[in-house]
Amino acid sequence: MALASMASAGAVFAEPASVPAAAEVVAKAADDVPAVPYDAGSSYRLLVPSEATGGQYAVIELVEGPGYRTPWHRHDGMEERYYVAEGTLTVRGADGTRDYPAGSYIVIPPGAVHAQGNNAQVPVKVLLTLTPGGFEQFFIDRAELYKTVKRDDPGFQGEMIKLAMRQGRWLQPADAPAGATTP
Repeated sequence: MALASMASAGAVFAEPASVPAAAEVVAKAADDVPAVPYDAGSSYRLLVPSEATGGQYAVIELVEGPGYRTPWHRHDGMEERYYVAEGTLTVRGADGTRDYPAGSYIVIPPGAVHAQGNNAQVPVKVLLTLTPGGFEQFFIDRAELYKTVKRDDPGFQGEMIKLAMRQGRWLQPADAPAGATTP
């Protein structure tokens, strides 16, 4: 009704710049996607694989255990967007370290040196949107590694470095920004 009255009032509607010919709604019920254990202390669920979006983005639910931390890194060709659903996510960057409680939204642009983790005593659950999609393969590979090598095993670090090196398109190691502390 509102669109009809706007059209009769002379409003002009432009077509969006790029609409896929066969655009489809991507929707998953919570029970449709199993939680997969991985090395961050809990699990991930691949809610929207990049194949479902033509590679435009992917969405992953991550549950990270207390004490989990990433090393300093950057993603030159990808943006990360975190929505904190439960717990507190700690993010370190050039401007310092900050804790983001449930309800927070964090955008890490391409090339930003950062580290993140869970400094709290309870798990943190986040929804992570990767733009463009593709880096979700790193989580799939980590889950496969976790089936045979656990985080506290002596060979874990070496295996994780090999796995990360295979993700060179998406993941680059980085030194801590000047004045920052190690995560």
